Amino acid sequence: MTNRQVDKIFYRTIIVLVFIAITLSVKVFGSTRCRNYIQQEKLAHYEVFGIDYPYWFGVGQIQQESGCRNVLSKDGIGSEGLPQITLKVWKKYLSKYAIYSIGSIRNQIKAQALIMKDCKKQAFSSHLWVAYQLYNGGSLVNKEITRARKAYDIREVSWCLAIEFCKRKNIIFNNGQSVNACKINYDYSQKVYKYGLQYKQFNTQYIFW
Repeated sequence: MTNRQVDKIFYRTIIVLVFIAITLSVKVFGSTRCRNYIQQEKLAHYEVFGIDYPYWFGVGQIQQESGCRNVLSKDGIGSEGLPQITLKVWKKYLSKYAIYSIGSIRNQIKAQALIMKDCKKQAFSSHLWVAYQLYNGGSLVNKEITRARKAYDIREVSWCLAIEFCKRKNIIFNNGQSVNACKINYDYSQKVYKYGLQYKQFNTQYIFW
């Protein structure tokens, strides 16, 4: 092996190691950034749901939605803030609770908890995965649960069964890639759960799955 070949291997190894370091640092910083909002998430969810609610899934939710950054989305519908709320959709509902703007972090997190309250009320299951998917993708998950109930004559439908009855369109991104909306919505609850467990504090009566 020539010196030139050795040099190439060396530099490739350095590039790979740098890439790994950057990837790991993004995950660490993302988690660290989210920890700054744990207390606010706890207070907001306790106020809306009571002190037994697993607020850590609220933290996991903003980690999934924005990486815990206060940003305006490029989704074309104006989703904004840590929890990526589309105010024009929720304006009437949130105004009942005296939230007229989500410019502040405090209002964003309170609005997030209130919207989750509404999603939980709409969900065709007491299991939290359904409510979180409602937050992300609307009421289509309820229709999939209904189809599964009719097909199997059962009341409680699992995530694994519901996804079998999911038939949604493909979402085409600006780069030309496409992903089926079923995957996006059903992956969402899994990610909220995975991220949320990082911040878990106690056992709760709420069932996620």
